[in-house]
Amino acid sequence: MATEHATVRVPNWLLSLIPLALIGLLVLVIVAFNPIENLRDVPAIERVAFERTTFEPGSIELLIRNDGPDPVRIAQVLVNDAYWQFEAGDTDLGRLETTTITIAYPWEPGLPANVSLVTSTGVVIRHEIEAAALTPEFDVETLGIYALLGIYIGVVPISIGLLWFSALRRASRRWLSFFLAFTVGLLAFLLVDTTGEGLELAGEAAAALDGLALFAIGALVAVICLLRLENALATRRSGREGLFLAYLIAAGIGLHNLGEGLAVGAALAAGEVALGTFLVLGFALHNTTEGLAIVAPLGREGERPALRHFVLLGAIAGVPAIAGAWAGGFIFNAAWAALAFGVAAGAIAQVIWTIGRSIKGGLATAAGAGGFVAGLGFMYLTSLLTA
Repeated sequence: MATEHATVRVPNWLLSLIPLALIGLLVLVIVAFNPIENLRDVPAIERVAFERTTFEPGSIELLIRNDGPDPVRIAQVLVNDAYWQFEAGDTDLGRLETTTITIAYPWEPGLPANVSLVTSTGVVIRHEIEAAALTPEFDVETLGIYALLGIYIGVVPISIGLLWFSALRRASRRWLSFFLAFTVGLLAFLLVDTTGEGLELAGEAAAALDGLALFAIGALVAVICLLRLENALATRRSGREGLFLAYLIAAGIGLHNLGEGLAVGAALAAGEVALGTFLVLGFALHNTTEGLAIVAPLGREGERPALRHFVLLGAIAGVPAIAGAWAGGFIFNAAWAALAFGVAAGAIAQVIWTIGRSIKGGLATAAGAGGFVAGLGFMYLTSLLTA
């Protein structure tokens, strides 16, 4: 007589936890025993990243982060080569820990301030501020001013550019191809500009946070999300391809304008009022063409989209400049700014690919090549206003 043995089935979720548990155990063993500690006879590596500098009447406030592999203890602070008393939330910083240092120093507007941190091991870490300026306060009035600047550089010029829709409706197919290629050229310039800004910010970020990786992650996530959105809406956009493209362009431009708002807000927070004003004027003129880019695909459609679509398109493309101005003015951080620029670069690249596929004949035709070059050239010339 055969004997039946009952088999116990282990749930798949439990099996998947076994490798994770072993990895966790391995990490604990390495941390507990630290097998390479005895091989190291070199001095500790001490690095500090200065993430934000705030000037208040009679004081300087620094937000710093331990950017090295070893603990750091802040022992003394110098300002312009003289020792000054300071207060800190925590002078002993582990890896990636942050603290705020407040220095009672009678700084003068417009003059440089060179701050040096001396660690317990005698390492001197310097931070140079070219021109001291009072940091704007976080209040309703300042929020309103930054919001108004975001409207000036984003919402208003893009809304003006949307008015080109009426002229595009009457344009011939050749001219429509030209303006679509013009849009691709415009976005290609924005892609180069956004990538350059993002890589620069990645270099300014704390090394331990790996700004370059944050930029790349943001770009890849943006591409995947837009691909997913495009696939999800594929069944709903039948006969409305132009409107769908317009929303994609508005989304890409909106993410780029978030970065422009960051630049303006950060410039004003650093006391560079003249630069901030110049940036506002330059971006306002620069962004008018972006409204044309948004409505260019709509010229191919026989119907006129409802007014709410134009309102939404203008808001999607322009309102992020307001959020960017707020972030740049009050919570600017190079690492997270690099991530934001990465998202913008990825979104713009995906939009360029989508529009390029929709142009009949591509960029190889006379209208396509001419429009692309014109878009690049126009954006370059207007970008000189913000250089």
